[in-house]
Amino acid sequence: MIILTSADTLRITLGAAQTSAPVRCVVAYRDIGAASFAPGRALANSSGTTPVDVVASPASGVQRFLDAVNLLNSDTVNQTVTVAYRASGVDYPLTVVTLGPGERLAYGRDGEWRAYNAAGAAKSIATGTQNVVSAGRSVALLASDVTNNNAVANTIADVTGLSFPVVNGTRYWFQFYVHYTSAATTTGSRWSISGPAFSELRYKSAYSLTATSQTINEGLAAYDLPAASNASSAATGANHAIVYGFITPSADGNVILRFASEVLSSAIVAKRGSFVEYLAL
Repeated sequence: MIILTSADTLRITLGAAQTSAPVRCVVAYRDIGAASFAPGRALANSSGTTPVDVVASPASGVQRFLDAVNLLNSDTVNQTVTVAYRASGVDYPLTVVTLGPGERLAYGRDGEWRAYNAAGAAKSIATGTQNVVSAGRSVALLASDVTNNNAVANTIADVTGLSFPVVNGTRYWFQFYVHYTSAATTTGSRWSISGPAFSELRYKSAYSLTATSQTINEGLAAYDLPAASNASSAATGANHAIVYGFITPSADGNVILRFASEVLSSAIVAKRGSFVEYLAL
């Protein structure tokens, strides 16, 4: 429980200037005095690296109990948000979280801060008992089918909606798991990734070729590889692709899955429920 007195506020600060939109804040609270009770709410927007008090101080003799805090990154880039308790002019940081576009940070009456990705899934913490580096481990789901049936064969395109945010200088492990369909078994495909500039990129891909074989691409170190699609799919309705590896970006951005159809106007469809799992190291 976070409790504010007449000398306290709750404030947020971003690590960088916002690009197109602020982090939007909604807070629910209760003011309790010796003989008073009044529920209330506060609305505020971030202002880049300038601190913003998202919850003001209550009146003298009143304690303000914060029941819920929700911070949504409505910008188009990652934002590092610092939430601080300010008491008598001194900031006491409570949490520092990097939120990708559409991600949010929430605080509840249980006293826990939780981050959620753009698909609404909780971003958890991976821990162990020894030799541990704690890191955010998350899963993002593809919410609807995405089709590539370009009129030019082997034209690579984004699997829109299947991506994850990355921050400059942080190393990530990732795995994309895709269920896809093919218009015909004679239509092949290729699967890759794209993203921001990087200082390190190593990944591998594997996807359907026949009922007993796969196309495997090892040691990939640039985006949109391989350059060519394979020649077939094992089935029309039950194919799978996996793309996994490591990346250290040199700029903020999003790593997104990409795909192509071997045959012009012959659909390869990435199916709803495909997902990416990623871990900041």
